[in-house]
Amino acid sequence: MAGKNVQEATAEKAKPAAAPHPPLARMIRLCVAAWLIPGFGHFLLGRKWRALILFVSILAMFFLGLAMQGEFFPTNSASYLETLGYLGEMCVGVAMPAAKFFGYGGGNPFFVSSDYGTAYLVSAGMLNVLAVLDSYDIALGRKP
Repeated sequence: MAGKNVQEATAEKAKPAAAPHPPLARMIRLCVAAWLIPGFGHFLLGRKWRALILFVSILAMFFLGLAMQGEFFPTNSASYLETLGYLGEMCVGVAMPAAKFFGYGGGNPFFVSSDYGTAYLVSAGMLNVLAVLDSYDIALGRKP
């Protein structure tokens, strides 16, 4: 009996203590901030270098897409692929509405590099989604 209690006590000590989860409201604010401004979620978590790298790389991809006259997908399309493209471009955060506000009309489909520009715009949004998920995992303590 004594041996069994020692084994149970050793097994309980071996189990890692469960880290408390952050409040839901804090996690929502973190994810929204990380989505609106690329890299800002990492900045809020104190990872300033990673935040800077993500901010520069995501916005560079977005601005290269604009420079190559990438096309913005329409919001009211009957095509599922165009709807997914629109959602991908919106994932870059506040940069897309800001580009529309400052007069970017969505590109020229007859320009030589327009297709590449559109791919850069969507890729910038998808990279921002990965950055949001990364900041979420860091906040939960899943990543060091």
